[in-house]
Amino acid sequence: MATDPQAHIRETLQLRLDAATFKALMRDLLFREAGKPYFKQLYLPRQRWRRLLGDWQPLSTYEAEKAMLPVGGRQIDQHIRNFFAMNERLQAAFQEGGMPVTAIFVLQQRCPQMNAALEHVHRIEFAIHDEHHYQVDLHGGPAPPPDPNRDASQED
Repeated sequence: MATDPQAHIRETLQLRLDAATFKALMRDLLFREAGKPYFKQLYLPRQRWRRLLGDWQPLSTYEAEKAMLPVGGRQIDQHIRNFFAMNERLQAAFQEGGMPVTAIFVLQQRCPQMNAALEHVHRIEFAIHDEHHYQVDLHGGPAPPPDPNRDASQED
């Protein structure tokens, strides 16, 4: 019997972040977390006429970095606004166990006070809220139970 991939998502949290905080969140996500084993993929919504292929299309982390946080880039806030003007949303998906909320400093500071049950994030959706704020929707749940088959000596 197939399991529902959305079954582990029990908690949702919506944050509104100013431009500086959002930029810090994106830097952590794209430069640090994208290389971790729990990171799965970034996605953009497909255009309406291409939705037969699915609602979301993959986006490489390289393309996201290049568009929003270019190396040596100036006017980063403008780059990020331009990205969301062209793409209404961005989604980051994580492997089945999810990403610990404590992995990203911005989330570590805000999530426990707002929703203590949200320990691991399975999906994050980003959108522009207004000229100076961004909306971040976190979907996740409690930390997964420890794997009894995993040997403690195998850890890093």
